[in-house]
This record gives sequence, C-alpha cells and structure tokens, in this order.
Amino acid sequence: MRNLQIENEVMVAALDSLDDKGERVRELMQNISATDLSTFWNQLDISAIYHDRAIEGEVVSPEELSAAFDPRMISDASRLALFTALRNHRMAFIRVREMARVDDLKFSMGTFQAFHTLFSTREDDEKGFRRDIPLHRTYFHEITPASYIESSMTELISWMNDPGDQRDLHPILWAARFHHRFMRIFPYLNTSGKVGRAVMNVFLLHNGYLPAVIHATDRQRYYETIRSAAPDLVQLITDSETASFDSAIRFLRRVVHSA
Repeated sequence: MRNLQIENEVMVAALDSLDDKGERVRELMQNISATDLSTFWNQLDISAIYHDRAIEGEVVSPEELSAAFDPRMISDASRLALFTALRNHRMAFIRVREMARVDDLKFSMGTFQAFHTLFSTREDDEKGFRRDIPLHRTYFHEITPASYIESSMTELISWMNDPGDQRDLHPILWAARFHHRFMRIFPYLNTSGKVGRAVMNVFLLHNGYLPAVIHATDRQRYYETIRSAAPDLVQLITDSETASFDSAIRFLRRVVHSA
C-alpha cells in the first residue's frame, strides 16, 4: 500500500478492504460484454446525478431523470431548463471518464473551467471565478477572498500535478486533500461543489476506483467535513467509495451469473 500518512489502524484496514473490493470490481468488469458495461455506467450516472444534485439541495425525481434521458420523450417548455441541466450533468460525468483514461493525467485551469461551464445554469456563472463572498449560499464554511482565488487555484493545481504526491499518497487521501482545499477556495459562485467532486472523481477513476458518490443522506455530514479538517473527509470518501464498489459488485455478479 502507498504511504497513507494516516496513523489510524482502523482507517488503514478500511482502505485495504476498499482496495480488495476494487480489484474484484475490475476483474468482474473484464468478464462482461461492452453492452453490459455501458448499462453499468448508465445506471451509475443516473444514480450519481440524483445524489450529486441532492447534495446541493436540488431535488429531482426518478421520473424526471428518466424523462430527461429518454430520447422518445417530448418535454414541455417548463421542463426544458431542468432536462438541459441534467443532460449537461451527464456530459460532465462522461468527461470525467474520458479524462481519467489519459495516461499522463495533468490538471489545469481549463479542467475546472470546462466542468464549471457544463454545470452552470445561469449566464453570469459562466464568466468564471466569483467576484465576492456571497451572503446566501449552500455552504457556510470559511472561503478564500475573491482577490486570492486565482493565486490559490494556481497553487492548488501545482500541487495536483506534483508526481511525488500523485505517486506516494493513497488515492483516497489525495482526493480528500484536493477536495477540501478546493472547497476552501470555492472559486465558483454556484458550481464549486459539483466541479470539485467531478475533478476528484477524475483522479479516483484514473487510479482504478469508481466515482465516490456521496449520497443524499450524507449531505449534512459532507457539509460538516468541509467545515472541519481534511482527515474527516477521508472517512466520508472511503465510505462513499465502498458503497460504490459494493453496488458495482452486486450488479456485475448478476450480469456474470446470467450470462
């Protein structure tokens, strides 16, 4: 195992168990057809979109999700904005997988801006970094003053591209450190949470994991970890990744056994 830099035997054991499940998922994936694999990612995307929006307090029903991705559905004008947002959300997840497949993974300002553009639902959001500290927002932790966002992002990206940390840190620990730092910068007014989780999942997928889908029931816990120290986020991401692997194993076993 990589250098965890965690003096917690329980957490080390949890990550060992997680890595074992990851190996099992990758083995099962190699034994199913391309069609079944596409179905797997489709179902994972739908579930992830539901929970990712719920984390931000954006409630969407299973019926709305189904309708948004049904090419036969003719939607009325009142739901066009919602369906467009849901489809863009899925395009962001597809982009996560595309980025994760690149051998020499590098992050840039453009990485974040591309996800921000996909997640933006208001024209003023697309202009880039926020210009002030919003009074009304979903998250209530301390965030970087607007004048320091660009320099803070430059410093963060430099750390993200450090081959030493990418190599030596366990991917879960790296993901937690990144996400905690990014959310403290909070560069975008309305999309920072979604962008931060998407970029985090690029790294996890690149390292053989599944997206860490933080469930709606963990919304308050997630907010509390953002307000507290980065190590608290390690456990939440570990739990989320474990749930993703467990669900994947159940699905993939059914597919293998029915073949």
